[in-house]
Amino acid sequence: MTPKAVTEDAIRTRLREILETADLQKQTTKMLRKQLEAHFEADLSGHKKLIRAEIDAYLVALTTSATTTAEATSEASKRGGGYGSLLSPEMSAFFGGAHEMPRTQVVKALWDYIKTNNLQNPKDRRKIILDEELGKLFKAPLTMFNMNKQLSRHCKTDDRRKSTAKPAVKKEKKKAGSAGSAKKKATNGKLKAKGGAKKASSAKSKAKTKPKKKKVGAAGTAADGSKKRGGGGFGTVVVLEPLRSFMGTNEASRTEVVKKIWDYIKANNCKDPQDGRNIVPDSTLGKFLTPPVNMFNMNKQLSQYLEKIQKSKSPTKSLCSQDSAATSLPVTN
Repeated sequence: MTPKAVTEDAIRTRLREILETADLQKQTTKMLRKQLEAHFEADLSGHKKLIRAEIDAYLVALTTSATTTAEATSEASKRGGGYGSLLSPEMSAFFGGAHEMPRTQVVKALWDYIKTNNLQNPKDRRKIILDEELGKLFKAPLTMFNMNKQLSRHCKTDDRRKSTAKPAVKKEKKKAGSAGSAKKKATNGKLKAKGGAKKASSAKSKAKTKPKKKKVGAAGTAADGSKKRGGGGFGTVVVLEPLRSFMGTNEASRTEVVKKIWDYIKANNCKDPQDGRNIVPDSTLGKFLTPPVNMFNMNKQLSQYLEKIQKSKSPTKSLCSQDSAATSLPVTN
C-alpha cells in the first residue's frame, strides 16, 4: 500500500460515518481501521492511538445518550418530584455514602472511574475489566452495551415520584349541566323582562356607569404589577478567607470557584492514584479542604467559605416613598 498523507480531521470525519452504520458488537478496532485504510488507500498504523480514542469517545457518548433518553422517558411518564434514583447499598458505598443520584450522573462517574484506573480491555475497548470495587457492583462479562442493564439493580425509581396530576373532570357531564343551567337562566330572564322592563333597563344603566374595581397586587409586586424576581442560585457570592487568598478575588460565582479548584487538582496531581474519586489536599488545598475529601463532599466543605451577597434597601426609594406620602396628605385650612 503506497504511503499517503491523511489528515486527522479527515480520519475523524470518515470514522464517524463508519461508526454510524457499523455493528459495534462484532467489529473490532482493527477491523474499523482496515476500513479506513481501504477508503483512504493509505497505511494508518501510525494513527492507531487516534482511532482508538475516537472509537472510545463515540461509544461512551452512545452509552450516556441511551441512559439520558431512558431517564427522560421515565421522567415524562411519572411527572412530578425532583428526586434522583435511589442507590443500592453497594452503589451507595461506591459513591461514599450518597443515597440518591440521577442515573446519568452515576453513569458518568463510573466511566470516569473506569478511565482513571485503565479498566478497559486493551485488546477490545468495549469490554470492561472488573477490579475489586466494580466487582461488587457488576457481574462478568461487563461491556459498554450491558452496563445499563446491570445498573438497573442499583438505581431504583424513587417512590416519592408520584404523579401530582389531578383526576380529569368529565367534560360531557359538565357541559350538560352548564347547558341545563343556561336554559333555566334564559327562561327566568324572559319572565323578569315581561314583568319589570323598567327595572332591567335601570339596572343596565347602573352597571354601565359603575367603575370596575382594580385588583390589588400581592405583596412583593412592583407599581406596574410585575413581580420582583430574586437572585438565582448561580449568582456571585462573597468568598471568605482562606479560600479568598486561593481565588485572588473577593467575589466569584460558585461554578468559577469549583472550576479553579479542579484545575489546580489536575495540574498538581492531587487525586488519589489508587482511587481517583478521592482528593489528596496539598499545603495549598489543605487550608480550606479537610481530609477525607472526595468529589462528592467537596462542595459541602466549600459552602462554609461562600456567603450570599446581602441586598441592602436603597435609601433613595424610602425617601421617595416618604415624599409621595407627604403629597398625598389632605390639605386642611
